Amino acid sequence: MDNEEETTTEVPHEEKMELNVDEIIERYVGSFGLPQLLQVVLVSFAWVFDSQNTLVTIFTDAQPSGWRCKTSADPSLSSSWCMNNTASGGGGNKGQSVGHVCGLAAGSWEWIGGNIATTIAEWHLICHRKFLAAIPTSLFFIGSIFGCAFYGRLADAWLGRKKTLLLAGILTSTTTFLTSFSPNIWVYSFLRFANGFARSGNGICCLVLSTEVVGRKWRGQVGQYGFFFFTAGFLSLPFIAYPARTQWRYLYRIISLPPLVYTLFLVPLVSESPRWLLVRGKNKEALEVLQKFAGWNRKKLPNNIELIIPSQATTGTGNEGGKNENIWTTRWAAKRMITMMLFGFGVGFVYYGIQLNAENLNFNLYLTVIINAAMEIPAVFIGGILLGFTDRRLLSSLSAISAGVSCLLCIIFSAASSTTSSWPQLTIEAIGFMAASIAFNVSYIYCVELFPTNVRNFAVSMLRQSLMLGASLSPLLVVVGRLSPSLSFAVFGALAIVSGTLSVWLPETKNAPLYETLKQQGEEEVKRRRLIQNTVV
Repeated sequence: MDNEEETTTEVPHEEKMELNVDEIIERYVGSFGLPQLLQVVLVSFAWVFDSQNTLVTIFTDAQPSGWRCKTSADPSLSSSWCMNNTASGGGGNKGQSVGHVCGLAAGSWEWIGGNIATTIAEWHLICHRKFLAAIPTSLFFIGSIFGCAFYGRLADAWLGRKKTLLLAGILTSTTTFLTSFSPNIWVYSFLRFANGFARSGNGICCLVLSTEVVGRKWRGQVGQYGFFFFTAGFLSLPFIAYPARTQWRYLYRIISLPPLVYTLFLVPLVSESPRWLLVRGKNKEALEVLQKFAGWNRKKLPNNIELIIPSQATTGTGNEGGKNENIWTTRWAAKRMITMMLFGFGVGFVYYGIQLNAENLNFNLYLTVIINAAMEIPAVFIGGILLGFTDRRLLSSLSAISAGVSCLLCIIFSAASSTTSSWPQLTIEAIGFMAASIAFNVSYIYCVELFPTNVRNFAVSMLRQSLMLGASLSPLLVVVGRLSPSLSFAVFGALAIVSGTLSVWLPETKNAPLYETLKQQGEEEVKRRRLIQNTVV
């Protein structure tokens, strides 16, 4: 009996340790161990097919390399008639000579690479129809805008990050495969819109799932290194596209396979974000995820740990204890979001525009894309290193401005390279793309750190929408660039510089904690500002 009494009196003395997710990760799980590494690798594979679907039109919608007169049984369409009515003689480079076919009779000439090599060749998107070539890519990015809003809400309020990633992968594979059967430019444009909508959930969930399970000091590096997989997908495109260069439909069918394989075999191995589980009131499941990560790191969580529950937090458009907690009705959050979106618009326009503008450089298209993709590798390395010791605000600003300056310098070489290859122009363009890539990648990390858990996916989705809005306008400038490369580089440069100045108005987030709710973050930041002011005084 005495022993029983002693036992019953000792149990209450074991007080509960109330800790938040950051504190548990730092103290008991480990900032970045094997389980976090596996989580990052598993979710980051989605970036591979995300980049493939985003940039595939560089090849499928490319302007054919040239044309030639052909012999016809119809005397009125003979080769000599075609040659006599061509100022420069048939064929030639894709910039000047394509314009000469506008005055030729149909059937008197043919594309050198075949009439089904690209969508422009198959559906004759030249002359008075040339601006139709920009519609599919623009609609793809517009679809991404709507998809970002959909997936952001879905991941925060309904399915969570993991299930949303699964859904995005399935829809991406399906829409990519269906695109290969497009009978005309209008169906093709609609399916590109659908594909853009479908794939937009991949990037949002990948970034959040990676950064929400590591310690503070690793968030920037983890987010950056995830973009290696985006680079891998980009770099794989020329090698996939070259064997399929005679038939653009084959390329879509090939790249529809990776997302299907990913959703079937890799997504089931991903762990849900413990932060999202906690915000949704699933404390037990959140602790189980953290305990699993600790076990893989050969550690163990104390039995008396209790996760701190944010005050009935739900989502960025939900309620908090009856009081509406919304990004747009919270003044400081709305101001940040608007500034971040304006920055993202400019960066997205330049980042995707430079890639799509590759065909306007007088270089082999496959070589140009390989060089641009290769420049993403040092961009990720440099960005990851700089994020370790540099302010996010400064890095965002300088990288965007550097991209703008490089684009402006390309204007000098545009005239010289109109007929011959210009290595200086290609080099400067590649450096500008690397700078734009750093700004693009850092913007995601910056956005993750600017907002709390209950609106983080929503905030990242809004940033992604602004990036896609900028990207949706860039194909139109690429079409204009076929007529005036200098004009396209001038617009890219000016917009990048303006975007770089906007990030100055955002607060610094280096080594700042990740908060769980808007209310908590607002209160903590007010306390921190007062502490700094008192220290200065």
